[in-house]
Amino acid sequence: MGKRYEGVREKVKGRRYEIYFRPFRGAKKIHRNIEAASISEAYYRRQEIIAGYRKNEEMPEEDRVRLSSSFTEAWEQLSKDLLTENRPKKTKNRYRRTFWRMFDEFLKKNYPYIQSPSQLSLPFFREYRNYYANDLGRPNGLRAELIIAKAIMRRLYMLGYCKEELIKKLTEIKKPRARKKDYPDISKSDIKKLLLAIKSQRLDYYYPLAFIVRTGRRIAETTLIKKEDVEFRGFRPVRINIKAEITKTKENAPLMKLDAELEQLIAEANKRSLRRRTPYLFCSRRGNKCTPGRIRDFLKKVSRQVIGITITPHYFRHRFFTECGKANVPLADVKAISGIKDVQVLLNYYSHSTNDGQDKVLDVTRL
Repeated sequence: MGKRYEGVREKVKGRRYEIYFRPFRGAKKIHRNIEAASISEAYYRRQEIIAGYRKNEEMPEEDRVRLSSSFTEAWEQLSKDLLTENRPKKTKNRYRRTFWRMFDEFLKKNYPYIQSPSQLSLPFFREYRNYYANDLGRPNGLRAELIIAKAIMRRLYMLGYCKEELIKKLTEIKKPRARKKDYPDISKSDIKKLLLAIKSQRLDYYYPLAFIVRTGRRIAETTLIKKEDVEFRGFRPVRINIKAEITKTKENAPLMKLDAELEQLIAEANKRSLRRRTPYLFCSRRGNKCTPGRIRDFLKKVSRQVIGITITPHYFRHRFFTECGKANVPLADVKAISGIKDVQVLLNYYSHSTNDGQDKVLDVTRL
């Protein structure tokens, strides 16, 4: 090769080259793998990268230090950022898992020479996408993984650990289309049968699930309602002040109207909660907060046994909106009971095709 293309080493001809250089005299030699169509193109890319490193020397010392920080240091600041915003534990755990899957497992295996977030490039994320979907065998979870990966990089940019150019380039990595989930059509009699079975086996899980059936609220939100959030008129519960901090949208979503059945359900749950001296309205057998994951696992098991169909608590929320759509209930009233904020999501439920609706269409068009 001689000195003509000094600092360039061929890895895969016409595809991948290793470049190496010292950004300034006395500095540690830097090695990087790059994609290039020829050795000359790789050499010119090397020159551009060296120029970029030298340009960084004009940066303020604080910015330069951040851009040379390790992934461990970046994660410490990122986790503090999440903590400051009081993100749910589930969200923080998801960020942590994705961060270390990308920048520990995958990085050590495919890009061992990368030492800090500022060295990341678009090919890294393209290869990570393929690694997650193919090597880990998780194509169905790819959309959610890419959403979290991009959110991590945006936060790292705002914290000063990577450059804006990379954030702009990440828009070129497209997420797969969201898959529409198919929900089973379960009769009212089967739902009643299922709830009776739940009530006989786990009364502590029956109350929150029955509440979701009637109101369409989320399971995570329901399990965080406290006794102090319930307003009573005498012995009758008349309103539940569902606070912003427990809702997905971080907005207040009070339940202003209760019918006789809901009043009885809330009163019984409250009485049970008082006996166990817990702050939560729907408490477990031991008097602790009900865990959404355990309720979900229990419902999947008992639904499979009782009605032969496996469902989760979210099915009841979906059913709530679908039934309201079939009955043409005004959107404002559905929003008031369920606390949903996204009208477009609600309209999608109202546009669902159902067997009953199709029967009516065929009946109307009969000659």
